[in-house]
Amino acid sequence: QQENLSRQLREKPDHQLKAWAEKQVLENPLQRSDNHFLDELVRKQQASQDGKPRQGALYFVSFSIPEEGLKRMLGETRHYGIPATLRGMVNNDLKTTAEAVLSLVKDGATDGVQIDPTLFSQYGIRSVPALVVFCSQGYDIIRGNLRVGQALEKVAATGDCRQVAHDLLAGKGDSGK
Repeated sequence: QQENLSRQLREKPDHQLKAWAEKQVLENPLQRSDNHFLDELVRKQQASQDGKPRQGALYFVSFSIPEEGLKRMLGETRHYGIPATLRGMVNNDLKTTAEAVLSLVKDGATDGVQIDPTLFSQYGIRSVPALVVFCSQGYDIIRGNLRVGQALEKVAATGDCRQVAHDLLAGKGDSGK
């Protein structure tokens, strides 16, 4: 619901509110120390982005997927060097989540998974599994229970990020880690 409200607010800008905010900014300039603080925040944010890949892929999964299917999917993502991403923890419990991940690692299905709910929001992922291939032109999403190779082939054929998908299929892609 909150995501829907945020989306609706972004899609219907309030011109009166925008004019009022711009007037407030002009009438109440920042002090030099405030400007310095904000500039430093921007610099730190840009520096933190420097380490992040500009292209790659992510595979979104959940522990709600049956274990055998999840192991197959994670084995495929490992083959292509694509990180598996979870929205959150199993039953909001760190120990249960760690045990579930450890079980997959012990079986050799994966080297690990990342937990990042912000990536689910960023790409609008509401159902899993889903493959996202991202690049400077944007991103492509393939949803559904396809083999990872098949999903990459779909992006390679018609996607905005087809070169990234080609590179991943050829084993020379940037994994997105």
